[in-house]
Amino acid sequence: MFELYYRVVHSEYDDFVGQNGFFQIKCNECKYGEIYPKELETVMDKVSLYDWFERLARVIKYLSLKDYVALSDVESYNTWIEFRKTNEEVMVSIVKAEKEEGSHDIEFNLKEPIAGEWEKQVIRYSQLKTEIIEKLGEYVEFITISNTEHPEIEKIDELLKGFQKCDF
Repeated sequence: MFELYYRVVHSEYDDFVGQNGFFQIKCNECKYGEIYPKELETVMDKVSLYDWFERLARVIKYLSLKDYVALSDVESYNTWIEFRKTNEEVMVSIVKAEKEEGSHDIEFNLKEPIAGEWEKQVIRYSQLKTEIIEKLGEYVEFITISNTEHPEIEKIDELLKGFQKCDF
């Protein structure tokens, strides 16, 4: 089972409504990230929901072409989410690895990763893809309704439309 949970938390410092909030990945019974209660919204750090959705969309795109994709948690100095695809199954792990100078938010090879909070959670690629596209669609709808013309929103909307047209 692969599920994404998020909650938008508006701040006057956001570039657009819906930019930030809380985000959580659930893979089988393992969780990464937190959805804090409303009473803690003002004291807990938020993450960029936009960045998480945009990067997860690229993960499923790359997994259609490659067997290994590592997604950096940009809020952490050394945490990565590994996706290893074999046929129609994907093994998901949280790992620790140094972020080399010049590394990107998505890499295709990590140097000496070490097991993190949890590892080797097996899910179906179709389930991963469906969940990401569905939640990305919800998120895009919310930020499109909540904001007038904004270049970042148009960019992520185009990304979503591209996924809806493709079968990978």
